Amino acid sequence: MTMTRILYGSDFHGSEAVFRKFLSSGFQYKVNALMVGGDVTGKAMVPVIHQGAGRYQATLFGDEKTSTTPDELEKLKKSISNVGFYPIVLEQDEAQELENDTAKMGARFELEMCNRVREWMKLAEEKLVPQHITLYFMAGNDDLYSIDKVIDEFKHVRNPDMKHFEMEDGYEVVGLSNANMTPWLCARDIEEDELTRKLDVLASLIQKPERAIAILHVPPFGSALDNCPDLDKNLKIITEGGQVVMKSAGSPAVRAFIEKVQPMLSLHGHIHESPGHVHNGRTLMINAGSEYAEGIMKAAIINLENGKVKGHLLISA
Repeated sequence: MTMTRILYGSDFHGSEAVFRKFLSSGFQYKVNALMVGGDVTGKAMVPVIHQGAGRYQATLFGDEKTSTTPDELEKLKKSISNVGFYPIVLEQDEAQELENDTAKMGARFELEMCNRVREWMKLAEEKLVPQHITLYFMAGNDDLYSIDKVIDEFKHVRNPDMKHFEMEDGYEVVGLSNANMTPWLCARDIEEDELTRKLDVLASLIQKPERAIAILHVPPFGSALDNCPDLDKNLKIITEGGQVVMKSAGSPAVRAFIEKVQPMLSLHGHIHESPGHVHNGRTLMINAGSEYAEGIMKAAIINLENGKVKGHLLISA
């Protein structure tokens, strides 16, 4: 029987280094498909401000960074991009104008997010299409809906969010970008009853659950793939006896979907701290985890053969 190999990753959060490592790993491991499970955009812009006479200055993680040559400027921008932020080169008056206008700041931030995803999609098509490797690329709860429009610009990239695709070898792919409500009220956070309705639609799209791959950004509640630090009302991590208090933050609706539909494979992200795999009946559930801020790519290699998961491995690079 022909084997199908998938490379799955999630929660890149704009990291240029992580996305490029992900693409390279697809070639290294000779995969048939790459799958990305959401939260693809970064969390902040970093102003790189012109100080005059070819000197630029930025602050990254509290450290002041300075460049005095074009090469140094490019290296500075790259170091910012690699940890998932967006370097924006500005004159001092432009920086002040953005600082004083929250609407303009928000529009610039959205533009930077869309531009990076667009650059990633261009790179992916350039590298993957000649090798007949399919990219399934989905947003997550952190990502604005304008990201979907960017993905849709590329005919060789498949966005599985609330859609159904068939792979050449008869496996089915569906996806859901939303998550249950978080303390940060992210762009795609929705209530559990709405998650249930959306998952019911996905279930109706699946024709052969035993050959289905469900890319669901949020993991199922109580699965051990959803353990994260508990927070107080001020969003500070709770500790007891010097130890961080952990809690399950996944979705009961996702758990009910998996228990009912029993897809062959469910792929999750959202909770960076809980990489791993666990079974729920027939379903193998995987969270690849995320260490994007360190430029570390975390992913899962999954081998499928004759309608079954024949093997899987969590990797870091």
